[in-house]
Amino acid sequence: ALIADKKVKGLYMLAASQTRDKESLTVEGVERVLAELAERFDYVVLDSPAGIESGARHAMYFCDDAIVVTNPELSSCRDADKMIGFVSSRSRR
Repeated sequence: ALIADKKVKGLYMLAASQTRDKESLTVEGVERVLAELAERFDYVVLDSPAGIESGARHAMYFCDDAIVVTNPELSSCRDADKMIGFVSSRSRR
């Protein structure tokens, strides 16, 4: 269910469900949800999990633009670099 922001008109949040099985999220399911949101909203902003697991890859696959946030730890910078490479080479756009 979409949750309306109490202070900003037209701003909504859709919380993701938590599951232990990180592979339960499918490309088809993400595509269906994003298509429904795109019909209602001009912009859809996704906050994906840290790292390059399936949730982040699915979000990046459908993105028009991406902002990759990292911290200065070497492993985080490597993951960010991999994600930028993924967006550049494997996203739908």
